[in-house]
Amino acid sequence: MKNKYLLCWNRSKSSLDKIPFNKVLDLKLLYGVDQQIKKIEENTKNFLEDLAFNHGLLWGVRGSGKSSIIRGILKNYAYKYDKFETLEINSEDLSDLPNIFLNYKFDKKIIIFIDDLSFEQNDRRYIQFKSFLEGSFYNSNYEFLIYVTSNRRHLMKRDMLDNERSSAISQDEGIEEKLSLSDRFGLWISFHNLSKKDFILIIKNYCKFYKVEFDNEIENSALKWIFSRGNRTGRSAYQFFKYYCSSKNIII
Repeated sequence: MKNKYLLCWNRSKSSLDKIPFNKVLDLKLLYGVDQQIKKIEENTKNFLEDLAFNHGLLWGVRGSGKSSIIRGILKNYAYKYDKFETLEINSEDLSDLPNIFLNYKFDKKIIIFIDDLSFEQNDRRYIQFKSFLEGSFYNSNYEFLIYVTSNRRHLMKRDMLDNERSSAISQDEGIEEKLSLSDRFGLWISFHNLSKKDFILIIKNYCKFYKVEFDNEIENSALKWIFSRGNRTGRSAYQFFKYYCSSKNIII
């Protein structure tokens, strides 16, 4: 099997490092996000098979599995297809994208993954990124698909948009300029906080996968974990499961 790695941009060395697809969470462990996974799998498959596709924006609460889904799907497709490479770039290095495509040659399709992207006040990188999404001079010769994860649907804080409304001379123009970036993504996939029931079902799913017997003790401990953390997300559920297993000397 080939293509078992992703390319990760190393800004300090100005290099593309090959990182093996290891320690990627198995998609079977992600409970309650089947529809999100299905949409991303279909869109990715369309891209790889020369069908119509859209750039994807995964937005919502922290710890809901957005990054794990992207990495899990790309890992699975890396074993099925030898016609693409995955390029992961830190959101802080976003401005390096044109230089990467100017200085490196790719002979395959490219899936670009940018995790936890957002823009702050007076951050002009969004203009450059919007140009890149539209197919700038630097990347116009390549077939690429972009997946971005963010906690914000419009990739910027709500108060930034409110400030734009209150201070801009041409309010509509200023707001539309910022909102138009997220509009460049044809695929929007949302993630929200879990119900208490779904949180417990995720714990049960981990127990089943790792062959740990689920009982009242685990459930009561999980409910206390929710109360102490103040959130119900897939990440929090996995953290609880690891904590519980380590406290019982269970190797997973």
